Amino acid sequence: MELTDKRRSLLMELQYNFPITKRPFLDVAKRLGEDENWVLSETRSLISNGVIKRIGALVNYRSRGLVSALIGVKVPNELIDEVAKAINSDPQVSHNFVREHPRYNVWFVTKARSKEELIMKVSNTLSRFGINDLVVLTALRTYKIDVKFDLISGVSRTKSMILPLNVPPIESTGLPMEFFRKLRAISIEREPFNEIASLANTDIDGLRKLINNLMRVGVIRDFYATLDSDKVGFRENAMVVFKATPEICERAALIEETTHVVLREVTLGSWPYNCYFMIHGINKDVLEDAITNIMKRLGINEYETLYSIRNLLPEMPRRLELTNM
Repeated sequence: MELTDKRRSLLMELQYNFPITKRPFLDVAKRLGEDENWVLSETRSLISNGVIKRIGALVNYRSRGLVSALIGVKVPNELIDEVAKAINSDPQVSHNFVREHPRYNVWFVTKARSKEELIMKVSNTLSRFGINDLVVLTALRTYKIDVKFDLISGVSRTKSMILPLNVPPIESTGLPMEFFRKLRAISIEREPFNEIASLANTDIDGLRKLINNLMRVGVIRDFYATLDSDKVGFRENAMVVFKATPEICERAALIEETTHVVLREVTLGSWPYNCYFMIHGINKDVLEDAITNIMKRLGINEYETLYSIRNLLPEMPRRLELTNM
């Protein structure tokens, strides 16, 4: 699907300025100088062509009482596909990539009810292949998760509030789970929030305040249109790792180009870094320039950049939908 200038402008609005109003697509249309029917038609087309994955907000895994870890594994090249299949059989695995690193070449993220449960299931999976060279990096503090693509600059750009350290359980909201299911992917129609508002026993103004509050306390993530990176030309991404104080790691999250900013601890294995962020771009030159600038701003001289080589979990978007509910 060709991304014309008008479609790019629409995608930018849907990512960065989606309104929680009675007729959000009309409001988007007014800002773009377009007709509401055109916005609705184009949005549906972008979804059907896989450019837009959904418009909505996912539940923060911490509100469900889960712990998360990034696992790096040394996998023989000839076993990568077989090992990846076994790793992906865990429904809580949400990312799985081959990345450039001299020791650990497979990196995946999974969740569990406790660190002990997480280590046990990972060890059980990998031991089937005689693999015991791994590092488990448990998330101590997640500062930022969401990913947005700046279609003008060609690099990821997300200005999100810092996620709180302590997130209340989703049950404490008193809202039905159907509310959160509907909220993660709204219908593309003139008044998409009516049913969601009724599930919360409120009107649209009340819903907007409720969503803002749920984001503020960290129960849900940002509300926006999630795009397919490849289909909007963002074919490169990298994981940047370095040693930092919690304050510096938090500062990394305040830099708009970073995504998935997490402070981690080594739960198993040996690893020198505790801060991690992702960055996405249209090519490596753009990423290199952005990373150099970011690390200079943070005052960090020693770091590693692990570029993604292959996505081992092609159904990742759908998996993310399921693991967040």
